[in-house]
Amino acid sequence: MKFSKFVFSATLLLVSAFMISTAHAATNTVQDVIDETYVQPDYVLGYSLTPDQQTQTLSLLGYDSSKDTQVKTLTTSAYAQIMNVADDASLQLYSSVKIQKLASSETLTVEIVTPENITKVTQDMYRNAAVTLGIEHAKITVAAPIAVTGESALAGIYYSLEENGAKVSDESKALAQEELSALSTINAENQGSQGYDADKLNVALTDIKKAVAEGGDNLTEDQVRKVVEDTLENYGLKDVLSADHITLIVNFALNLSHSSVIKSSGFKETLSSLKDSIVSNAKSTFKDINLNFDASGVIESSKGFFASIWQQIVNLFSQFFG
Repeated sequence: MKFSKFVFSATLLLVSAFMISTAHAATNTVQDVIDETYVQPDYVLGYSLTPDQQTQTLSLLGYDSSKDTQVKTLTTSAYAQIMNVADDASLQLYSSVKIQKLASSETLTVEIVTPENITKVTQDMYRNAAVTLGIEHAKITVAAPIAVTGESALAGIYYSLEENGAKVSDESKALAQEELSALSTINAENQGSQGYDADKLNVALTDIKKAVAEGGDNLTEDQVRKVVEDTLENYGLKDVLSADHITLIVNFALNLSHSSVIKSSGFKETLSSLKDSIVSNAKSTFKDINLNFDASGVIESSKGFFASIWQQIVNLFSQFFG
């Protein structure tokens, strides 16, 4: 009997160690690299910039030649590899970025210093995508000397991270790009539509992503769709967006639920900070809206998933070694 209890206890310890090591493996290496490597801000310039435009863009990004030394160029070949597209010399890359680390107590911020030239992507779309990429606290500055969509700037962020040693998974890159594409498409196609508001969409997405993180990878498509539709309804967007637009969000959320991104220890906390920041800046936009809406309510049972698995393990070994 003592031997049986010893085996039971040892097995539980092994299972515990496995679960802890699995959780540790999901630690956000992207943020670790930013914290440890970005002693100076890192600049990534688009390949298509002329020398004069490079100088202009660096100035817009706040470049200080007396101390800043980390300046890179995103080439078409690097862009093609990052975005998994064909290398085409005709690719036009103008959007440029600066990434600098912040203290862990600060939040993720994005500033577009040339909003008139970034025509399709808003700062909060960049922030939402950056959270999905695994960035928790950093300052990202975006600029372009001519009018461009701004979608390729995300590739500049990937490039900076990877060049500094971060292991950005293809999964994370694909998800962030899918999210940015979905948000920018929905925003562009709903400009001027009665009842539409980009701030509400971005906040709704933080709630959706947080609910997906709560539910984990056992969510069904029906559960994810319910989360999306209930959340959009809470923010007054369900009847504003088209069925195709809602499906774009559902597909992204479902892909996110199956990814390792949601296992990062700081993922939900960063989403909460992002939501608070958008709401604070938008002021009266969220008047009479329930900001405490629980998007995960429809998948409440999923929250106890791992606890349930653990209890089943305990019960199993108790049966054999009781």
